[in-house]
Amino acid sequence: GGGTGPPRASPRWVAPAARRFPTSPAVVVVARGFAAPSSRDARSDRLDADINEAPDVRALMRVILNEWDSLRPKHLADALRRLSRVAPWDRDAKSSGGFGDADFAPIVRRVEEIASARLDEAPGRTPSRAGHREQPDIFAEEAFAVVAANALVNLGKRRAAFDPTRVGSPGWRAWRAVLALPAAPGRAPYKPRNVMRLWYAMATAHDAAGNDAGREAAVPDAAWTSLNAMTKKNAKAGRHFNAQGVGISVWSHAKTGKPIAPSTLRAFEVAVARGAFDHVATVGQNVSNSLWGLAKLGHAVSRGILEHGAAGFPSPRSKFEDAVRRLAPGMRPQEIANTMYAYALMGTPPSATTWKTLEAEARARAGGHARLDAHVPFESKGSFVRRRTERGLFGPQEMTNVWWAHATLGMRPSQSALYAYDETTAQTAFHMSAQDVSNTAYSMAMLNVFLRPGAFDALEGAIARNGRHTAGQNLSLTLWAFADLAVRPGADAAAALADAVENRLHTLNPQNVNMCLWAFAILGMTPPPGAWRAMTTGMEEVIETLKPHEVMNAVWAMAAAHVTGEKLPLTPAYAMAWRRLCSIPLDGFARSESRAMTRSPGGFAKSDRAKIGIIHHARLIHERLFPPESAASVDIGAIMPSEMALATAQDFRADVMDTTRSKMQDKIAETLSDIGIEFETEKRSADGNFSMDFYLPRYDVALEYDGPSHYYRAWRDEDRAFPRTAPGFPRDEDVSVMRVPLWTVGKEKTIKTILRDALLERGQVSKVVTVHGHEAFWFENKRGRRRTFIENLLRRELGRPMTPGTPEWWFDETGANAEGDGGEEEEVSDATSDATSDATSASLEDAAGGETSPSTSAEEVGRTVGGASRVELARRWIRSLPSKQRERLERRLERAANEGEMWTLVAASAEGDVTRVRAELRREVLEARA
Repeated sequence: GGGTGPPRASPRWVAPAARRFPTSPAVVVVARGFAAPSSRDARSDRLDADINEAPDVRALMRVILNEWDSLRPKHLADALRRLSRVAPWDRDAKSSGGFGDADFAPIVRRVEEIASARLDEAPGRTPSRAGHREQPDIFAEEAFAVVAANALVNLGKRRAAFDPTRVGSPGWRAWRAVLALPAAPGRAPYKPRNVMRLWYAMATAHDAAGNDAGREAAVPDAAWTSLNAMTKKNAKAGRHFNAQGVGISVWSHAKTGKPIAPSTLRAFEVAVARGAFDHVATVGQNVSNSLWGLAKLGHAVSRGILEHGAAGFPSPRSKFEDAVRRLAPGMRPQEIANTMYAYALMGTPPSATTWKTLEAEARARAGGHARLDAHVPFESKGSFVRRRTERGLFGPQEMTNVWWAHATLGMRPSQSALYAYDETTAQTAFHMSAQDVSNTAYSMAMLNVFLRPGAFDALEGAIARNGRHTAGQNLSLTLWAFADLAVRPGADAAAALADAVENRLHTLNPQNVNMCLWAFAILGMTPPPGAWRAMTTGMEEVIETLKPHEVMNAVWAMAAAHVTGEKLPLTPAYAMAWRRLCSIPLDGFARSESRAMTRSPGGFAKSDRAKIGIIHHARLIHERLFPPESAASVDIGAIMPSEMALATAQDFRADVMDTTRSKMQDKIAETLSDIGIEFETEKRSADGNFSMDFYLPRYDVALEYDGPSHYYRAWRDEDRAFPRTAPGFPRDEDVSVMRVPLWTVGKEKTIKTILRDALLERGQVSKVVTVHGHEAFWFENKRGRRRTFIENLLRRELGRPMTPGTPEWWFDETGANAEGDGGEEEEVSDATSDATSDATSASLEDAAGGETSPSTSAEEVGRTVGGASRVELARRWIRSLPSKQRERLERRLERAANEGEMWTLVAASAEGDVTRVRAELRREVLEARA
């Protein structure tokens, strides 16, 4: 059919009135241009220049209109490529210059006709490689296919009417005809570079498609398969990919989800082993794309020596690592993050040197200025990411991928890297998606990294903003991470998570439901009634599909939630879970994922011992802490096999009978000995289920020292036990011994600790007395103060009167005691501490009998100077002094000859004091002396 050329869309650029477009079969003429030689005259050169240098769509359309019948395949492909860059966007009508889809359609249609006409020709007429070299002016078929395919993709992004992924559109018809060229039988292999460019065109079209039909149209199977065959032939002929070819080809496979054919994968590895990445033109993006694509498709880079023909080459993995170390300093932030993510996805970390290089570059691209690089109000995510990218800094997704890579490989960041990552997380969390937040929180939990308050606050803010958008695995992982870190989310974040559970339950699979239920229980959080009902109802529906370890976690969670906090009601899911649990054979737990895991800075290790002690713990809660009506919901003794009861009890006791003692426990034992209290260490309870730190048989009391692991961790100052301790990360050499940094210790006991105390007090001991770790910290190395504290603690907890003359001491968050210690923590000798303690304390045995022993305490000084006002003033003055001054005064009082001299010493101490804090009290003492 003849062609009449494109319509005259703009009078300004049309040919003169006398000019008429020919009616000759132009398609046949231009199609013949593939094989027919032509001279490179000045007209052809000028046409090439006019097309490629057209500054805008008007100039380009003028060239096309005036030279329509002279355009060869090369010119048409170049014109389409140029049009894809200067054509106006659909939404931008002002810059269209009066041109629209009707003006561009003939060009796209002509490309389709050229490709179709070429397919109708006999395969034998395809010019040989030698022919191309002899006649460089001939435009090769493969070049036409490559240029036209990429141009159609780019034009489709600007003009929806020509989108190659919209089935039935002009762009789709041209796309189908162009990609049929490499798939035609008898075609010579395209050059590796052109194979790569066609794969890239299909990958970008696939990425831009809006639906499944479009994605299928973007990647024709015949064209993709033919390119794999060409790659195999090229490799055999010694034509290999360069660095860009490997990177983009692997990236294209990953983007489209197409598996890499074995022969194609071999061609990639051979190219790398032969030194594709050694070329000076190689950039970091080539290496990053290659690793990312291989990891996404589930391939690991070969480690062994690669044999190709008669030659042997270094392993591709070693060549990759060499390239990473050499090119990492010049990589962009996304490329560094993708490289670390790729190694994590492969599951095999690189060498220590390579990983150290990557971490150092990641540290350099993290951080940023707290004000210049952080989110500003009303800034869009795209603008924020572009601003950070221009500054060479990580965006939200890159930072998340870096965290995830460290966690997946079990490679804890160094202290300096943690500070940089923490700062970046604080700056980028505002724009994190629900998946970014969940992956970041998951990584923190796996690495046992507790971010500083600024970053934690930003993460909780992101959780609250995402709200109901958090669903499925993102929701369960976020809750699990908080539970594993033992930190309770703030009010806004907790409300958002509970609301998400209630409204997005349909997006949760059985494992997600179980994780949410367990997290709420372990955190001691009381979800809204709707959220609790949704979780337990969901558990009823999926209980039969849960794995053994998931069932026992669900049982424990529902039991714990019923007896702690607001005591949530039981539902039928509880009895159903117990019946399912007791029907599982013991070897079923060994096959499940209920294995002991040990985390360390170097990674994670699993033991073969199945952790089933939690079943026994849940049974203890049910039988000892449940009210009668709740305990009647299921008869565990009747349905649990005896071998399961024995095995779970043994496993539970193996965990709780750990006799490892801390230094503080040894010091408390020393203090109890000094006081003269009989005690037993690591005493097993009567039922054999618990080991008590100290058992005081005379009082039937369990004295437990609860260190940092027995308390929830906190980042808010009002929840922290040590608010004056600066937040930070431990030194690299201290990580293995400092599992819980001091500044993260909170004031609230964990649910497991609360349940331990409750179970001990049900038939094992009369009372559990706790020495809080954050209180004991202040007198760890002060023997005298430690004795005073223990004495007063036991008297207060046992309900016995304080011995007259014993100064009260209690803990507050500043580390100062109630006597006006002022926070001073001076070290005193053991001899001085013992003398002071002997002079100011009485034994518990005397207190139990209601007797008091004589002493020369501050109270006694006040009693012997006569006058009720002097008694009170002397007591108040001595107790108001800092510890060092108080101890010095008490030693002088012990050496006083009579009562008058004792009062004189007290008055002299007040007279020599010049502090404002005690000014009013000093005035009263001096007035009493007068």
